[in-house]
Amino acid sequence: MKMSNREIIIGMATLAVVLFGFTYWMGGSKIAEQKEMAEEQIRLRRQIKLHQRILEEKETWIGRLDSLQAELPVYDRRIPISVLLSKEIKGMADNHGLDLTRTQPGVEKQVGTLYEINVSCEWIGSLEALTHFLYALHSKGIRFDVWQINIKPVAKQEGMLKGSMSIDCAYRREKENE
Repeated sequence: MKMSNREIIIGMATLAVVLFGFTYWMGGSKIAEQKEMAEEQIRLRRQIKLHQRILEEKETWIGRLDSLQAELPVYDRRIPISVLLSKEIKGMADNHGLDLTRTQPGVEKQVGTLYEINVSCEWIGSLEALTHFLYALHSKGIRFDVWQINIKPVAKQEGMLKGSMSIDCAYRREKENE
């Protein structure tokens, strides 16, 4: 049986198409995996550069943290701090004409070497008194942070406001061996 040139060319072309299709079918999933791996590699390289930059700035951040911690007051471990902080906040409010009707300190939480307490306050006063009180809290640096504040007008008193606020108080404690 003799094959003509035309049949040989058609047979070779068919074989080439079948081999190409089989290769594409087998390698198609691998190509998608390769693309995903290349994208993942780019993402990981970016993340490595970011982490290297963070590590290079480590000393700067530690210095800033130490300077900020130095601004915080240090209290004795035996003293219940919630009462002291409530009195200090109440005193600042009284100095600026803001009436704190209720203060309720939360639970002391330790975060590393720092401690914090959340003090919830209900208040009544003028906008000016509130503004001066908030500025006084802000001027204390990182010791006090107003986390949440709710304000509404008092219905029967013109120019008076009332509401509530949540103040986070940060401080340090003496080390046990001191």
